[in-house]
Amino acid sequence: MQRSRERIGRGVVVLVGVVTMALSGCQAQSSIVPAHRDEPVVVVETASFGEAEIVGHIYGNALVRSGWRVTARPQSGTEDEVIESVVAGESTFTVGFTGELLRTFDRNSTAVAADEVYAAMMAALPEGVTAADPAPAEDAPVYVVTRHTSASRGIRTMSDLAGRCGEFVLGAREEALADRELASAVGATYDCGFGRRVTIGPNPRAVFEALRAGEIGVGLVQSADPILHPEDIVTLDDDDDAVLAQNLVPIFRKGSLSEDQLALINRISGELTTDDIRDLLLGIEFGSATPVSLANYWLDSHGY
Repeated sequence: MQRSRERIGRGVVVLVGVVTMALSGCQAQSSIVPAHRDEPVVVVETASFGEAEIVGHIYGNALVRSGWRVTARPQSGTEDEVIESVVAGESTFTVGFTGELLRTFDRNSTAVAADEVYAAMMAALPEGVTAADPAPAEDAPVYVVTRHTSASRGIRTMSDLAGRCGEFVLGAREEALADRELASAVGATYDCGFGRRVTIGPNPRAVFEALRAGEIGVGLVQSADPILHPEDIVTLDDDDDAVLAQNLVPIFRKGSLSEDQLALINRISGELTTDDIRDLLLGIEFGSATPVSLANYWLDSHGY
């Protein structure tokens, strides 16, 4: 399942200025450094969208800073193509999403919650391929309403919508509305069938504008969209786990990373949050920084 990663922004966000100033002191790491260890080169290949490229550089540049040899291959195709490159042994390492990987290698799995999805994904990965620890960072579909709608209609969770979805118009990007698996899962779990569905996009900001204008009652966006948390928007908690978990996770060839390298990768995974991804994507959205400099900014901020 391939999702759209297009990020289009308008307006001014204070955080962008902060990030840009911080980045001015960062030096981009070379994608290859001279060998001063015996370990083989780690080939980091990432898919052709900003989120994957930034995260790939975070892991790759952390290895470089620790003295290991790394070759970066960003913008290498679709998520499926870069995963296949690791499976085929053409690259060492990439980043993916737990739910998408599970659906790729086991279409029949019924796992939905994060821990269950990760365990099922690990069991489903092809021979010779494994995964590091998943990050708390997630990029999954989320339903949103205005703060006014939340307060006046008593809606803070998806369960609060149960049996009431017919009262609302749902608005989202075309590919989100076309996700039949998501619609079926939400419909079955929350007795939820929206009265009307309106295509909006591709800019996720357009969903919020439609909510504020009263053109739709509920919006559907991605949890890592860099514009997700304005003060007047409420994200509805998926309290009964209808939506397939989509945590960022490093995927690599078995035996291709040393114990020290894997320990470093797992440390980074433990610290990488959805808020981090949103903040970093602002630099891409507004064109104020490169994926390499954004990755280095994150590493500097976290003491790597």
